[in-house]
Amino acid sequence: MMLTLELEESHQGMIRAIIRGPRGRIEIRDLVWIADRPDILYCYYWESWAVIQGAYHCCFSTPGKVRLLPE
Repeated sequence: MMLTLELEESHQGMIRAIIRGPRGRIEIRDLVWIADRPDILYCYYWESWAVIQGAYHCCFSTPGKVRLLPE
């Protein structure tokens, strides 16, 4: 399954994004940069998925930064 950038919105200089992928829709908040490129979406999606599963990530492990959205 391809990854799809469903939403990219900016508020006060920070970006909120929703990426759809094989494990569902993941929301990522407080990004400073994102690009609708397969390599970038792949990194953001799978690193966020790992955090949702309990892994630590220096940028995505802040409480509330990533979450799996209901379908």
